[in-house]
Amino acid sequence: MRRTITALVALSLLVFVACSNDAGSETKRELLIAVNAPFSATPYVGLGIQHGVQLAIEQINDAGGIQTDDGTFTFTMKTYDNALSPQRAVDNVKQAISDGAVAIVDEGTGVDASWRIADDASVPICIVYQGGTGLVDIQKRPNVFRIAPTDHGIAFRYAEYLVPKGYKIAILHDDSEYGHQGAEALSDPFGYTPKAVAMNIEIPAGATDYSPQVLQARRSGATAILAWGIAPTIAQLIRDVRGAGSALPIYTPPSGADPTVRQQLADHPEWIDGVTFASGRMTAEVGPGPFLKFEHAYEDMFGRDEVGVSTSSGKKVYQPPEYPMYPYDFTRVLASAIEAAGSAGGDAILHALNEVAIKGANGDERGFNEKNHEGVVDDDVYFALFNDMTYVPVRDDPLSATLDVIPQT
Repeated sequence: MRRTITALVALSLLVFVACSNDAGSETKRELLIAVNAPFSATPYVGLGIQHGVQLAIEQINDAGGIQTDDGTFTFTMKTYDNALSPQRAVDNVKQAISDGAVAIVDEGTGVDASWRIADDASVPICIVYQGGTGLVDIQKRPNVFRIAPTDHGIAFRYAEYLVPKGYKIAILHDDSEYGHQGAEALSDPFGYTPKAVAMNIEIPAGATDYSPQVLQARRSGATAILAWGIAPTIAQLIRDVRGAGSALPIYTPPSGADPTVRQQLADHPEWIDGVTFASGRMTAEVGPGPFLKFEHAYEDMFGRDEVGVSTSSGKKVYQPPEYPMYPYDFTRVLASAIEAAGSAGGDAILHALNEVAIKGANGDERGFNEKNHEGVVDDDVYFALFNDMTYVPVRDDPLSATLDVIPQT
């Protein structure tokens, strides 16, 4: 009898172990998404990327994760500060891969070198801020994707917007990686209209005085300034142009919308009035509904992003989550790719990223294919004008004029 009981216990243990092994393949496994961004150098950009990824992860995990034949996957996230240093960005990618990241959501700094490291590990990198022309190359860099407006698109849109106005444009770009990429992009469309350019010079990023360059621009006969650089550069340049008593119209890339610009000009709020920036549109042909739904979910999780300034009537100004929607969209594309691949293996994910698409936060389709790793259409760029510390789409551009004003107070 004792031997019979012992045999039954042994058999029960074998069945338990076998069942446990089967169940193990169905248990949840966490996949790491790395966020490589300039948290210390430009907090608005860094935190925006982090929050976009974090919101998508929360929604995916709350919905039960990603169901595949290999089991259920959920996401976790780890942030790495690149401080706008290419070397530090590369070191971060090495560390992220060592930490087991299945994908890297990247601001863009250092990708010229870091893509190789990620490619060797079959890990996709998605750029969600910088728009440099050479950063994404489907032939040379098959693991690099982007969901963000391209510098190429912004440059051509600026050319078609500004040249017909008859301006003599002073192009000033700083010596940051962001500024260099912008200068390269601008050289193409404005190369076809050289008479529209009064001067084109490089300035030091984040300097505290651009008065000599502003004087040079005025003496060149410039009737408008197109400034491309990081947010502190834009802020100081506006200060020096307006401080010199010049009313020259000023145009900027997306960095002009960074809250840092308005914060640094809070002592002279009138100086920001009339400044125009270009960026990817927040709303699409379907109207503002999808973006407002995304904005509501974003604010439920993080609260409203305070710019740190107020209107002339004392109302606090808030920043719409325009750039957080890009990392949010990529995280959801990544989840769709893993579901389609049925695996979290790097090669399988890379292949599936070329085959899936989702409805993005603003209602546009987001996805990639074997011929195109850009998730934002080149000409999908609008212009917005600052007034009283908030901004509205301009009315003298056909695309911009169709867009709704997103509340900011």
